[in-house]
Formats: sequence, structure tokens, C-alpha cells
Amino acid sequence: MNILKQELKMGRKSLIVWCASLVGTLAIFMMMYPMISDQAATFEKVFESFPPEFRKALGLTTTNLGDVLGYYSFAFLYILLAGAVQAMNIGVSVLSAEVREKTGDFLFVKPVKRSKIITQKILAMLIELGIINVVICLANYIILSLVSKDAFDMKLYLLLTGSLLFIQLFFAAMGLAVSVFLRRIRTVLPISMGVVFLFYIIFLLNQTLEDPKLAWISPFGYFDLSYISEHVAYQSKFIAAWFVLNAIFVFFTYKLFTKKDLPSI
Repeated sequence: MNILKQELKMGRKSLIVWCASLVGTLAIFMMMYPMISDQAATFEKVFESFPPEFRKALGLTTTNLGDVLGYYSFAFLYILLAGAVQAMNIGVSVLSAEVREKTGDFLFVKPVKRSKIITQKILAMLIELGIINVVICLANYIILSLVSKDAFDMKLYLLLTGSLLFIQLFFAAMGLAVSVFLRRIRTVLPISMGVVFLFYIIFLLNQTLEDPKLAWISPFGYFDLSYISEHVAYQSKFIAAWFVLNAIFVFFTYKLFTKKDLPSI
């Protein structure tokens, strides 16, 4: 329990900054919605002049920018990207922090099993991700209610917003697995950004090439906002794949970290 409290205390400032940043970014996007909705036809014509591949990459093929949730799904893609970086950052750093901050010798000689340490740190990570998703869900709802003159589909809103939690949990679990494979991690952000943007590029390629194989590689494709907006549902096959991959990441984290030789400080 002390480990859990310490992890939450250490991540408090970062959590506040990320919450404010993500909510603020979406607020800036949504402030432009009234102007865009009034001139939706003009914007649609402009986007139609773009190459089809470019429109697919931005998710503008089925998006109705004149509808508040249509515009929200377009803007929320960038929140997903930033949120994925944050989650990967937490996942990579939560176990590797002891080595980077030279506290590993102190923690791992205590009469506490490594499996318990991992569990406490993962719980702290889940609590942080849960908090940020609750804050974003409530804040985004308020923002949409302020900028929209009409009521919107609450189910679709929850599905679109809930995709952030799934994306973040995926990258957080992957970050855990990455951290146990690497012996020393000096800086976390380059790894997090590199992995997230690699998967995002794969997602963009799939949007343009429409290759079924690529759709299975990137988690951004599992929760394609255009598909969710059109069908008001997630794809069950990708939900199943998401559960399997997350279980594999967590299994290997426990398996490898409990036997890993940690470098002495």
C-alpha cells in the first residue's frame, strides 16, 4: 500500500498537467465548431478537393463536420494520439523509474516480493488512467453541451470518448513490457513518442491502403473513430484482440521482471 501511495504522489503533478493539456486542446478545437458548423458546406467542398488518400488519413471520408459529434470525432483523434503518448510514458517509466532515479537498490532489497511491487505499480497506473479518463469524459461533455445548440447522441459520445481509455490501457501495457525488455532506460519520452507515432503511421497507411492485415497491427485501427461514428459500436474482433494483447503484455511483464537482473546503482 505504501508503494501505491508513493506512486500516486509522484505522478500527481504530471497527471494534473496532462488533464489540463488534453482538456484545453479539445476546448480550443471545439471553440471553432460554431464557425465551422455555420459554413459546413463550404468546408466540405474544400475537403472534397483534397486527394482521397489524404481525406482517409484524416478520417474525413465519413465525417460530417456540421454535426457536433462528427466534428468531435475529427478533433478527438488528436486527443487519442496525445493520450497514447502519456499512457506509454507511464507504462515505460513505472518500473524503470527505480533504476533511473537510483532507488532500485533501496526498494528491491526490502522484504517485498517483486510481483507485489509490480502489482502496486500497475494499480497506481490504472488509477491515474482512470482519473484522467473520468475528467476528460466529464469535461468534454460540458464543452460539447456549451458549443452545441442541439442535443447529441449520448451513446455515441461515450463510445468515442471511451476509445481513449482502451487506447491508453493498450499502450500502458505495452510500455510495461518494453520496460522489462530494456536493461537501462535513460529517457522515457523518446521511446514513448517513437512507439506511438510508429503505430499511428501504420494506422494512416491502413486508412489509405485499406489492407486488412495492417488493421490488426495498430490499436488506433481497433478503435477507428470513423467506424464508431458510422456504426455506433466497436468491432468485436478488435476488442477480443485488444484483450489478448493486453494479457500477453502483462503476463510477460510479471514473468520477466520477477527474474530480471537489475543493474546495481
